[in-house]
Amino acid sequence: MSFARAVRPAMVLLIASCLLALPARADDLADFHAAVEQASADYRTAMATLEAQGQQETSAAVNRLRRTWQSINDRFGRHRPAAFAEDEQYSSMFMLVDMRLIGVLLTIDMGNRDAAREGLAPIEETLSQLSARSTPSER
Repeated sequence: MSFARAVRPAMVLLIASCLLALPARADDLADFHAAVEQASADYRTAMATLEAQGQQETSAAVNRLRRTWQSINDRFGRHRPAAFAEDEQYSSMFMLVDMRLIGVLLTIDMGNRDAAREGLAPIEETLSQLSARSTPSER
């Protein structure tokens, strides 16, 4: 048996697996977008809670946002959607937002509502950018 004949079945399997993986990437982007939208909803809840309720409630709302953010990192941190394949800041973005959320939690514990508000503001921008870049295209 020649080398080409021996390799051919492996090549066919490789090509088939690549073709089967293509729709999954589109689904990954849609799943990523949905996760970012959930984080955005948690962000809005945290901001509303910060404005209207006490430290415990605000801390709980920010912790929910942090858990949502961590779940996005767990799911998409290493296996990023194709739309972010060339983004050099993608990996560090997860750490930076998490560090910011920890800082917000500390300022909430100190009772500084203004500092917590300022700490949360850049997260909204990050979420907006991620949402815009991950909006699934019309088919």
